[in-house]
Amino acid sequence: MTTQQLVAQPLRSVDRGLWIAVGRSYRSEARKLRRPSTVVAVGALAALSVLSTVLTFALADDGPPSAPGGSDALLPPLPALATPAGLILGFRLASTFTGLLLLLLCAAMLATEYSQGTIRMIFMRQPRRVSWLAGRMGVLLSLLAVALVGAFVISAATAVLMAQIRGVDTGQWWTGEALRRAGRDYLNVLLGTTCFAIAGTALSLLIRSTTAAVLVAFAWTGPLEHIIENAWPDAIKYLPGLVFANISRGGDSIAGYRGPLLLGSLYAVAVAVAALTSLARRDVTA
Repeated sequence: MTTQQLVAQPLRSVDRGLWIAVGRSYRSEARKLRRPSTVVAVGALAALSVLSTVLTFALADDGPPSAPGGSDALLPPLPALATPAGLILGFRLASTFTGLLLLLLCAAMLATEYSQGTIRMIFMRQPRRVSWLAGRMGVLLSLLAVALVGAFVISAATAVLMAQIRGVDTGQWWTGEALRRAGRDYLNVLLGTTCFAIAGTALSLLIRSTTAAVLVAFAWTGPLEHIIENAWPDAIKYLPGLVFANISRGGDSIAGYRGPLLLGSLYAVAVAVAALTSLARRDVTA
C-alpha cells in the first residue's frame, strides 16, 4: 500500500463517519415533525398564501397592467391577473410574509433548545455539533420545500376560484409560458425563504435567547429596514431582509434580480459560517 493510499484511507473513514452522523441527525430531527407545532407552522404558510391570493383579487382595480405580469405592483390591477403570472401572483406576493414568519420561527426554535437546556442532552448523545446542525437544517429545508408546494397548490386553486368571482380571463394561465413562470416563481420563493430560515437559525445560535432573538429578527426585518427604505430607496439593494424578500419576488425594477440573488447568497453564507463557528467553539451553557 502506497503512502497516498495510507493517507486517503483515514480521510475516507472521516467522510463516511461525517455522513453517518448527518444521517442520524436527520432521522432524529425528522421524528419531531410529528409535533402539533409542525402542523400549525405548515398551516400558517398555506393560510398566508390563501389570504394573499384572496386580497390580490379582491382589491384589484380595473386599471391597466403596470408591467408584464404586474410584478412590481403591491396591488396589481385586474388586467394583470389575466396574464401568465396571474395564477401564482398571490403566492409570490405572500412570500415576504412567509419569509418573515420563517425568520421568527427559526430564531425561536434553537434558542428555545438553549433556554430549556435540551441542547446539552442532545450533544451528550451527538457530540458532532456541526453534523447535528446539518441534519437539523436538512429536515427544516425539506419540510419547507414540501410546505411551499402545498401552499403553491392551494394558492393556485384559490386563484381559480377568485378569477371566476371577479370575471378574470384565465386562458393564459395554462400556457407553456405560464407553467415555466410558475416553476421559476416557486424556486425563487424557495430560495428567498431558505435565506430567511438560515438567518433565523444563525440568530438563535448567536444570541441564544428566545426573546432577544425574536425581537432582533422582528425589529430589524420589520419596522427598521422599512424605515430606512423610506429614507433611502436604494436600501432594497443592500439590506438583508429586503434582499431576501426581493429574491422571493423574483426581483423588481429598482434592484433587479441577479444583484439581490448574489448578495443574498453571500449574506446567507456569512451568517451560516458565523453560526457554525459559534456552535462549534462556544460552550453550550454560555
